[in-house]
Amino acid sequence: MWANEIAEKIIKERPNEKVYTIASGASPSGFVHIGNFREVLTPYLVAVALKKMGKNVRFIFSIDEFDRFRKAPVGLPEEFNKYIGMPYVDVPSPFTEGESYASYFEKRFLGELEAVGIVPECIYQAKEYRSGRYAKKIKLAMDKRREIFDIIDSFRTQDAEEGERDNFYPISIYCDKCGKDFTTILSYDEKSGDIKYKCACGEEKTINVLEARNIKLQWKVDWPMRWQEENVAFESGGMDHFTKNGSHDVAERVSREIFGYEPPVSEGFNFIGVKGGGAKMSSSKGNVLTLTELLKVYDKHQILWLYAKYKPMQSFNIAFDNDVIRYYSEFDRFVKAMFDGKLDAGNTEILSYTGVTKDYLNYPNFSYLATFLPIVNFNERMLAELMKKENADPASKYYKERLEKAKYWVETYGKEYQVNLLTEPNTEFYSTLNSDEKSWVKKTIELLDKTYASSDELQTELYGVVKYLDLEPAELKKTQKRYFEILYNLLLGASSGPKLGIFLMAVPKEKLLKQFTF
Repeated sequence: MWANEIAEKIIKERPNEKVYTIASGASPSGFVHIGNFREVLTPYLVAVALKKMGKNVRFIFSIDEFDRFRKAPVGLPEEFNKYIGMPYVDVPSPFTEGESYASYFEKRFLGELEAVGIVPECIYQAKEYRSGRYAKKIKLAMDKRREIFDIIDSFRTQDAEEGERDNFYPISIYCDKCGKDFTTILSYDEKSGDIKYKCACGEEKTINVLEARNIKLQWKVDWPMRWQEENVAFESGGMDHFTKNGSHDVAERVSREIFGYEPPVSEGFNFIGVKGGGAKMSSSKGNVLTLTELLKVYDKHQILWLYAKYKPMQSFNIAFDNDVIRYYSEFDRFVKAMFDGKLDAGNTEILSYTGVTKDYLNYPNFSYLATFLPIVNFNERMLAELMKKENADPASKYYKERLEKAKYWVETYGKEYQVNLLTEPNTEFYSTLNSDEKSWVKKTIELLDKTYASSDELQTELYGVVKYLDLEPAELKKTQKRYFEILYNLLLGASSGPKLGIFLMAVPKEKLLKQFTF
């Protein structure tokens, strides 16, 4: 398990830590895409690994609400562009009254994290900056601004322009008058700490670096400053930050040479694709698929499993198409095997990070629900009677929860998965059958007159239709496969389909007889 490997590396490099601080963070710039969820999941799983090893762990989540509002996301009124340059914490919410843009989006994302069982210690950066907590660090960065420039410049391919080094300042200033960061620093007095700035709005003012509360460090300096401030032992980041000579390389040198702090163990993570769900991706709310949407389709344990089983730098797709059925089947099979003591050590370790318990075995088969909801025309009473024969309890919370997800998936994404009975007998196919094969169809009709306690009972009867033939096991299996292909073609016009036992119990008898009468 990759999280164990990272945890072991952290302990090896920092053996004397009393508390291991694992950091994550995000800017509340809008709806959080499921790909950005990896920003939190990667360090979270490392934190879990450290706890499993008996370490004291502090898992922090920095909310970068003091970052500047760069642009209005798709779907917001153009008038929101007037807030560009202000910190997110000072921009009004586009959807609610009486709260900030930052507050709306951060509360939404924190609620999504809680829904999958993640409750980090939150650090609100606007509060920290405005409290003066970082004032001395800002002063240090300003005093060493030329050294910082040299570090950044060493990673650039083009030469610095004349005077660029002397005019470099590693901070942004939000104007006291208009609240935006369209400011230019005119001078800085290292001895007094006074900064003179001018804003595009016309404001010109002198502030003190230790007393002002409208100063923010630039990203490549802010990042390592917080490593030292929080004593961070591990933090991950998008692979774009971890390219050669990228922002992480810069931050590591700033951390060592300016703040005197050995950088934390780090790991880049790759991007996540979406398979299916195209309609949602064109949403007017910002072209994103959110964790809220993911939770409407998947159980929280499955979501953690999907992210946990891939190393951070491995890319993978989250399915909203028919592969949802495959993901459910695989996860359910692994969980059952684990509690039966039959799962290999690697997959057992991965499942241990999902928090899944034996109660999970009470959930009904997702594939059956998704397949037969359309067949019974979304009649939940009829579906319940059918699922009782699969030993499901329609009155249980487990049944209701999974039914809700299956119904949402079928209606929203699973149109192609829906099984449709032919409207007319497949006469053309039936005419190709030989006499033995036609006799199998006749015997199938006879089976439909009986009552069965379960679909498995009917399934066994179906396998028995061709057992009268004196065949070797391999040949018998081949013949049974042919028999099932015949039924699928007569019912669906295809060579395969859902499990026949439960399918034949789900479809009204008169409809089946129509397809078997020639």
